[in-house]
Amino acid sequence: MPPNRRLPALGALRAFEVLARCGTLAKAADELCVTPSAVGHQVRALEAWLGTPLFVAHGRQRVLTPDGVRLASDIGKSFDQIEQACRAVAQHEGHELYVNVTPTFAIRWLVPRLGRFHARHPDVAVHIETSAKPIDMTRENLHAALRFGRPPWHGLTSELIFLEDIFPVCHPKLLSGRKRLAKPEDLRHHTLLHTLYRRDDWARWLSAAGVAPSVVDPTQGLTFDLTTMAIDAAENGLGVAISREAQVTGVLESGRLAAPFRRDLLRGEGCYFLTKPADWNTQHVAAFRHWLLEEARRAFPATAEV
Repeated sequence: MPPNRRLPALGALRAFEVLARCGTLAKAADELCVTPSAVGHQVRALEAWLGTPLFVAHGRQRVLTPDGVRLASDIGKSFDQIEQACRAVAQHEGHELYVNVTPTFAIRWLVPRLGRFHARHPDVAVHIETSAKPIDMTRENLHAALRFGRPPWHGLTSELIFLEDIFPVCHPKLLSGRKRLAKPEDLRHHTLLHTLYRRDDWARWLSAAGVAPSVVDPTQGLTFDLTTMAIDAAENGLGVAISREAQVTGVLESGRLAAPFRRDLLRGEGCYFLTKPADWNTQHVAAFRHWLLEEARRAFPATAEV
């Protein structure tokens, strides 16, 4: 016979876990698709069942008590295990894999290679979602994400897929003529093309190249929502874009763009594979991660550190 477990209501535990992560009744209600008062009622019922307060109210913010901190840690791990167990049973006829990546990386690097993963794992249905904004994997229906930068990635398990350089690219016509790009200082004669969520790339690169802001203003030029738009603008001769290596390898090899300066002035930014700890060893997540590492070794033999 199964053990006679003495447990509070599962709905109350779920409301507590979400409120502990979100910090306010309004945000927790939004995730649970209920009203804030319903969340508050569930949490108060759990506190009554336990006989101890779990939160202290500071305005709209709900701060965990010491008992709340301990329970939140254990409950979060338990829900992760329940989710993993349910997925293992629900996916017996196939696997669905939800991956979030930045739009430009998806368009210019990942999607052209996905056919090779599908050929190897035809039972895995890959869903590619794109976003240039920070994501919260604890709130979204995601198995994994690919993000660029440096660790730590708080609350997530991560693995470096490859390292790449950041450098300017332009139409080949800008390499000749009276205002040709012969040295970094020559950028003062040209329009800089920026990406909204990476507005500091030009400043970082110019600093690495030893060019002072008084010589080349790193803020001047045009700004686009997505890096792929800045790259397209560079292809059409509108100015000089700054991009990561994975995003421009194809257009550089085709001759549609050129790299006017050294590519290794700004190095060390990594592409990281991120998951929630409970998903790390899930079969289809691990398969996708291992495939990415293989593709990285092929595409970046000098910089893949895996």
